[in-house]
Amino acid sequence: MKIGPAIRTRLGKYEIPAADAYRSFFINLEDCAELVSSLWPAKRILEVGCGDGSFGQRLLDRFPDAYYVGIDISEAPGRLFRGDESRAEFHSLPSSEYLATDPEPFDLVLVVDVLHHVPHELREALMQDVRKLTAPGGHYAVKEWQPTRTVSHWAAYAADRFITGDRISHLDMELLKSQISGWLGDELVIEARIPPRRNNYLLGYRR
Repeated sequence: MKIGPAIRTRLGKYEIPAADAYRSFFINLEDCAELVSSLWPAKRILEVGCGDGSFGQRLLDRFPDAYYVGIDISEAPGRLFRGDESRAEFHSLPSSEYLATDPEPFDLVLVVDVLHHVPHELREALMQDVRKLTAPGGHYAVKEWQPTRTVSHWAAYAADRFITGDRISHLDMELLKSQISGWLGDELVIEARIPPRRNNYLLGYRR
């Protein structure tokens, strides 16, 4: 059962601050955007699984010359985006369908806290799409949550499981590195942790 949408639609004008406060317990999106912008220049950015657009807004704050595209299978991706709408667009469709539209490749493609929502048998196909959407010489990055035997991990699992209603399967960093290497074969150029929890890890690749 998805309880997240039912709660959030009742918050009205308080939805954005409430969503920001909730996320800040697990991840600092400002720090994540700052890290990404410090690693790679980009004029075209794609976020696969963009959700409500909160991270996209923060990315455009740090990439002042970039154009951003967010895609998500939810019904209203980007609905909380409050950034420059002339530099952003959102589409409700999976990566395979977006790839079929033959878009111009992107300098940077991001997959942030998405894979643990994706069934095991579909993850390779998703990452293949991510690679195809990345321009040669460009970069793609995956941000995920390291499972641990800690209260913060079980809080993160419970939040994802019961707010989204999805069957959650968090990915061990070393296992994911091995899988991406086997699926795609590209060079891992960065691995980093993102505050406030060391569970947050980011893997960056150069196509």
